[in-house]
Amino acid sequence: MDRHEPIDGLRAVAAIAVLLTHVAIYSGLVAAGGDIARYAQRLEVGVAIFFVISGYVLYRPFIAARGRDFPAVARYARRRALRIVPAYWLALTVAAIALSLPGVLSLKGFFTYYAFGQIYSTDTFTGGLVQAWTLCVEVTFYAFLPLWAWLWRRWSLRTEALALVGLAAFSLAWKAAFIWSGSPDQVVLSPWLHSLPAYLDHFALGMGLAAFVAWRPLPRWTAWAGLAVAAVAFYVVSLRIGIGYELFEPYTRWQWLGRHVLYGVVGVALVAAAVAAVPRRGLGWALANRPAVFLGTVSYGIYLWHVTVIVALERAGVLERLTWHPFLTAAALALALTTLVAAASWYAWERPLLRGRARWRPRAAPQATPPRA
Repeated sequence: MDRHEPIDGLRAVAAIAVLLTHVAIYSGLVAAGGDIARYAQRLEVGVAIFFVISGYVLYRPFIAARGRDFPAVARYARRRALRIVPAYWLALTVAAIALSLPGVLSLKGFFTYYAFGQIYSTDTFTGGLVQAWTLCVEVTFYAFLPLWAWLWRRWSLRTEALALVGLAAFSLAWKAAFIWSGSPDQVVLSPWLHSLPAYLDHFALGMGLAAFVAWRPLPRWTAWAGLAVAAVAFYVVSLRIGIGYELFEPYTRWQWLGRHVLYGVVGVALVAAAVAAVPRRGLGWALANRPAVFLGTVSYGIYLWHVTVIVALERAGVLERLTWHPFLTAAALALALTTLVAAASWYAWERPLLRGRARWRPRAAPQATPPRA
């Protein structure tokens, strides 16, 4: 599929949003309270944006292949593995050594962290790279997606769209079943609420957008309309449903579910805006200018390395010496250093592996030349 640069820029937005969420914690902004702290903590919505982007971008080739040969699953799996695993293993290993992360460099740690299993136990959920719980969800979605596409490959696009609605409804029912089985005043976080079924609705929003765009291109006004919808939803989830300053504070049933649904609205609205945006014009220029596209290109590295950089700055005593707007200064410093590390990872490690994938593919056997008559 053709590359759409505003999507790259939106990846940068999502990665920086997640970075700012953690900077708010380590810089003391959360402890200070106030509406700014609430907005800063809700920047965790970057995770939902990533999930919707994955649903949209990865499902497009399967939608486009309707009526033709089913896409090569082995090639898809190889591409996903090369894109995700080497960079993650490098970042995890460096963090484990530099920050002395417990339990990572062990046989149990290999199956727990290196094999994307940390979300399946409350004891390891925040271990390793704390942000990698979202990567574990992504990896299971990568495995799920071709199975879903194969199941619906011979049905009409309309039927598949209805199936995606059902998939989102199943995800909401899954969450409700576990939320309503506990206390109404405090949702107890568990692996059931941090594994793929609980986030299938966010992925389904991206998949549904891919199906809709295959049927009818989005009008240009969708770009600004999507931006407006996302802004309103972000305001509501930040200030209007009673959530406070802390990232993992207790939520009531409706707060937890409302937060999740509103994050999905923000995610799909922004992805729709990026899809409808015209590169080099208006919102398209904001998302597709050279710095934005560069940050989008290395956004996976920003996601992987930012917590390690922030913790290293804290342990070195740098953050506590920041007196002029500590949050803004810490954010600028963390983003600059993380981008340098992410760029080094991309150019020296990730891109060479991706470019070398063609050499690892088995060559097709040469066909015999038919004898001349």
